[in-house]
Amino acid sequence: MLKAQADLARELRAAVLGNDHAKAGHLAEQYTAALSEQWASMSEPERATSGIPKQAVELLTWAREMTIMQHAIVGQHLAAVQKAHRYLTARANYLRTAAI
Repeated sequence: MLKAQADLARELRAAVLGNDHAKAGHLAEQYTAALSEQWASMSEPERATSGIPKQAVELLTWAREMTIMQHAIVGQHLAAVQKAHRYLTARANYLRTAAI
């Protein structure tokens, strides 16, 4: 089961980095279900010493932060394209009126 969780975590990271949010959401659900299943099968002493909660929080926090950062980057790119479009439109209008 641990290998499957590690594979799911790796795939989740790849999906987040690849901006495949639908796949990342699906993988996050699979990951949490796998962790929940493993957690339920553990005894109380195993749970007390398990690193699963910390690993899960770190992975899901990372995924959230990366998604927020990617969203901000896309917003900056959009703003740059909009600014360039306004500049080119203004320049085209200037050149058209200067020719008259």
